[in-house]
Amino acid sequence: MDFYQKILPIRTIEQAKAIRNQSWQKCELIPTWVDQEEVDLDCFYTHPDIAHECSESLYSTMQKDGVDLTNYHFIEPSAGTGVFYNLMPENRRTGIDILPTRPEFIGEDYLTWSPPQNQNHYAVMGNPPFGYRAWLALAFLNQSAIFADYIGFILPMAFQSNGKGSPKYRVRGAELILSKQLPSNAFVDINSNTVKLNTLWQIWRRGVNRMPAVKTCNDWIDLFTVDIRKERLCGQDRMEEADYFLQRTFYNEPPELVRDFAEVRYGCGYGLILKKERNKVEYLLNNTNWNHYSNLAVHNCRHISMYHIRQAIVDGGFVDA
Repeated sequence: MDFYQKILPIRTIEQAKAIRNQSWQKCELIPTWVDQEEVDLDCFYTHPDIAHECSESLYSTMQKDGVDLTNYHFIEPSAGTGVFYNLMPENRRTGIDILPTRPEFIGEDYLTWSPPQNQNHYAVMGNPPFGYRAWLALAFLNQSAIFADYIGFILPMAFQSNGKGSPKYRVRGAELILSKQLPSNAFVDINSNTVKLNTLWQIWRRGVNRMPAVKTCNDWIDLFTVDIRKERLCGQDRMEEADYFLQRTFYNEPPELVRDFAEVRYGCGYGLILKKERNKVEYLLNNTNWNHYSNLAVHNCRHISMYHIRQAIVDGGFVDA
């Protein structure tokens, strides 16, 4: 691939991080637990064919809503080499990147930047940085939702989750109207090497982000997280309460219920306390297809959440009145 051979940032990575970190000191979108010095500048670039497909998807969605595209100014945050910027109308586009590669790009931190307050309608499109557990992608979405009518972003797989902690339910002022998985070879690194990542293309529109009502099965089961990794220790004090444990992460072979947490791989899983119709619930969970009740993650593993366990039980007919 030769379309990224001319990447020449006009400042160093160290300079860009210093500018960003100073801006983040006054940014409410940055979680208090984030160590700014540990947050690198993601340098994954979208393949032009994927960017073209995504941009056409956004333009088509907007036109189906009956909007006039000529009334919109388009913005690419974290613009990189401008692969989305190149597909925007030349007289109605802005590229922003803390590590700008083109003289026309605004070299500022997007999370503390705002567009001019004029008569323009704004639409935002691009491939934002993801961050640990998608926190940075969520921050880019929430910043965009302040001023944009439409947002089209490539996002981490965490945004497919329907669990109550999903980042998609923490987007403020916009509603999700389209979501699809992209090919895993949609990116290259700064050296033009293909980077295989599982990601989503999502389109958000100004509106109210409502979390749908969910059925519960609390009469049948209690769940708690057990994690023995030193940076995330939790649940050890409740392990004696559990009837079974279930592994959270798997690759090829789905996990099974086990009695001993020592059989849980990767150090993280769930404690299950069966409360009612124990044999029936146990049978159901032992015969659940966890490939169906899990989410594909960025690097090809699958994650089971508490939401998935509860949904499997609800789908099996065990529903609170």
